[in-house]
Parts: sequence; structure tokens; C-alpha cells
Amino acid sequence: MYVELHCHSAFSFLDGASLPEHLVLEAQTLGYPALALTDHNGLYGSMAFAQAAKQLGLQAITGAEITLLDGSHVTLLAETPQGYANLCRLITETHLKREDRRDPRLDFASLEQRPEGLIVLSGCRSGLLPRVLANEGFTAARRFAERCRTVFGRERFFVELERNAVRGDRDLTRALCDIADAAGLSVVATGDVHYHDQERHRLHDVLVAIRHRTTLDGSHAVRRPNSEFYLRPPEEVTTIFRDRPDAIANTQTIAQRCAAFDITTDLGYTFPNFRGADRATAPQAL
Repeated sequence: MYVELHCHSAFSFLDGASLPEHLVLEAQTLGYPALALTDHNGLYGSMAFAQAAKQLGLQAITGAEITLLDGSHVTLLAETPQGYANLCRLITETHLKREDRRDPRLDFASLEQRPEGLIVLSGCRSGLLPRVLANEGFTAARRFAERCRTVFGRERFFVELERNAVRGDRDLTRALCDIADAAGLSVVATGDVHYHDQERHRLHDVLVAIRHRTTLDGSHAVRRPNSEFYLRPPEEVTTIFRDRPDAIANTQTIAQRCAAFDITTDLGYTFPNFRGADRATAPQAL
């Protein structure tokens, strides 16, 4: 069964149009066994997301979509506690090493230095691999994919495919499949979800207009081209990718691997016991 591995909540500020709890409830209603949360450059909603998912018997996958120096994106999923630690360090670097804190970006070389425990997806239409393909052509993109295979390994780097009925989708995914096949890499389907229900696309349009400080009429160039970036039923996504069943199967494989990390139990924090503190002054209690 298809598992959504690329999903934004309202914690992708002025981009995601649904709360983590809305996404979890919709996923459970649609019959998803697992769901990833991959907000922009942060893990702000991850704990609330995971706690809500646990209450409904849904596996929560912790991740983030990171912006690189050239403006392209890469999707990172924590497979293990070590992967979560590396993801946190990379996110910190994404924010701290920028003069403009409002524009967090990461040097790809930093990701290459901390690959342990992370599953790396090549990104959305504005992603790592599509950017190289668009700017430098097929051969350069294949070489870059081979570099990623060497650095991250075949089992931890996947070429991400998205089909949201956007013009050029078919040509792009066909080229990405060719690159993956040539480089000996696997492909994985994602939906680049930005809202739990299709009707939320209107709210999403408003949020994007606010982010760009323009009107709805003036935001056509920066808004998403349609209302197809919602959490679809797994069966529908399977039909959309019927020509690449491996892209669907790999979503479940990745989800099963990410089950090794549970953010609600695996952080290892030990909090002090303040039992009886109400009978002492604050300095004494401390």
C-alpha cells in the first residue's frame, strides 16, 4: 500500500494549510498505515504529529524538507535515532549559518558529511535532482545521481517522483526514471501534500498570497497551479503510478525502515523528579 512520505502541515509557515492533527485524522480515515511529516526546514510540528498519530494507531515518520544553497529542496526522513540527531544538526546549521535568518539554507556538502541514519529523497519539482536536470541536462543529472549513490548508498537515496496533474509532470518523471535507471537507483512516489482535504486549496492560495505580500489576483505566478496537492486515497495514488509499481512499493519499504525510530519514545530525555518541591523554596528544590 502507498504511504505518503512528503507532507507539509501549518508548521510550514504560510505554505501548509492543515494542522498536523488534521493530516493524521485524514490519513487514518483513508486507511494509511503510516504518514511522514516533512515541514520546511524544521521539526516544529513533529511531536504533536507523532502523538496524534499514536493515539490513532498510525505510524508517524519524522522528517523535513530542507532548502539548499541554490534554492533547491531535498526531503530527509529519520530512519534511526542517529538519523534524527543528524537531521536536528543539519536543521540547526540551515538556520544558524545564514546572515538572513528568514531564508534558511544548507550547504549540500554538510548533508554529505552527516548521512548516517537518514533516508534522502531527491526532492519535489524544485528539488535537488530536477534542478540539475533543468539547468545542466540529463548527463549532468545522471552524474549527480551517481555521486549521491556513492555518498548515501543505494539503500538510502531515492529519486522522488510527483504527479499532481501539473504541466510537464509526465516528461519530468519520465526523465527522472531514466536517470534513476541509468544510475542504478530506486524511485519513490510522493504527493508533495500541503493540505489534508482538497477544499483546503483555497486557504492555501490565501496563505501563499500573504507570504508574498500580494493579492489573490496577483499571486498566480507563485501559487500552486491546481488543487491537487492534497492527501489522496492510497488507491488513487497507486493508480496514478500504475506504470511504476516499484515507486509505490518503495514507499512502504521506506516506512517499514523508519519504524525503527519513534520520536515519542526514543529521544532518551531524563527529566528531574521534583516530587516534594512544593514544600521547599525554589533554590532548595533546585
